[in-house]
Amino acid sequence: MGANGKVKVGIIGMGNMGKLYFEQLSHMEHCQVVSIWSQKEEKVKMLAAEYGVQGFTDYIAMLDAGNLDAVIVATPHYQHTTVTVEALRRNIHVLVEKPVAAHVNDSERMNAVYEEQKKLAPDLVFAAIYQQRTLPQWQYIRQQVQDGKLGRLMRFSWITTNWFRPQAYFNVGNWRGTWKGEGGGVLLNQCAHNLDMMWWLFGLPQAITSTAAFGKYHDIEVEDEVHAMLEYNGGLMGSFIASTSEAPGTDRLEIVGEYGKLVYEHKKVTLYHNKESALEYIQHAKQAFGMVKHDVAEISWADVTGPGHEHILNDFVQAIIDKRQPMVPAAEGLNSLMLINGMVLSSLRESKVRLPFDGNEYDRELQKLIANSTYRKPEANHDHVTVDVKDSFR
Repeated sequence: MGANGKVKVGIIGMGNMGKLYFEQLSHMEHCQVVSIWSQKEEKVKMLAAEYGVQGFTDYIAMLDAGNLDAVIVATPHYQHTTVTVEALRRNIHVLVEKPVAAHVNDSERMNAVYEEQKKLAPDLVFAAIYQQRTLPQWQYIRQQVQDGKLGRLMRFSWITTNWFRPQAYFNVGNWRGTWKGEGGGVLLNQCAHNLDMMWWLFGLPQAITSTAAFGKYHDIEVEDEVHAMLEYNGGLMGSFIASTSEAPGTDRLEIVGEYGKLVYEHKKVTLYHNKESALEYIQHAKQAFGMVKHDVAEISWADVTGPGHEHILNDFVQAIIDKRQPMVPAAEGLNSLMLINGMVLSSLRESKVRLPFDGNEYDRELQKLIANSTYRKPEANHDHVTVDVKDSFR
């Protein structure tokens, strides 16, 4: 840390999220942004002058400048791995955007480098931006599941189609909507948060069966609609539907257990609590059409504002100062990638995929998609396209 006791931070990637992170970090007491990186020289010069920081177009030079304690990695997906590995090898703390990588192999590589560096620098912090975990409604839902309030879990279904994106969203970024530039579509980009929550709540399934549509409603080559079934040890079954094409969209999670049902929608939990176990009632009920009695309660979080990025940034800085683990260790990003890559792999194979699968197997499929791609971005005038990342968090 610097002489003023502040954590010196660099932001690698000055797109929509990088700019948002600069804005949020600039309000924090215990850190100072000292440098930024962008591939475009004109852009980095303009922003460096505006922000009063050092600007780089060579991230290695930025990491070697000797004035950084930590970096935020907010680049396109494939660059997450190369940038993160270089920073960790220099014992620089890293906070990486979601998804931590484009595929399982890259995530495992990042984790291996981190574990190796920790032998030299035990207090090195490696965190990820899965900000949904900071929100009280998700913490409440997880506590209900962990405390066994629903008893044995039987089923969950999650419809998450409120990630609507017009074609303009894909057109303004050359890397978006392509296998080579982004590595995936609605699962890897928009639903990375939902799938982090799915793992956080239920753990990893033992098998996935999925059907994905690639460029069904958009001029892109990656998935924009997905239907998946998930099988867990113990009998839990899950279903997951995702889309960037539905308006109005839906975000509804149902979790069903022997002692009732939890429904989350519109920032409200409706909890149906059975008077007795439905599974036990099945066995001993004497009425052919008997029903289990239940109570209903509602819990809402209408006053919760913001998506939680600032909580993650603040926790990252504080973890460095306190020499502790962050709220969201980046190593856990491997789990949501198992779900994301597994759904795509199942769809490509048109068959069930068992977890954990061989990362090399998925990587071979991805490289084939990249090598055989004939996709070209549609020609469009982007001059009048409005891009405000905060609109994504409505």
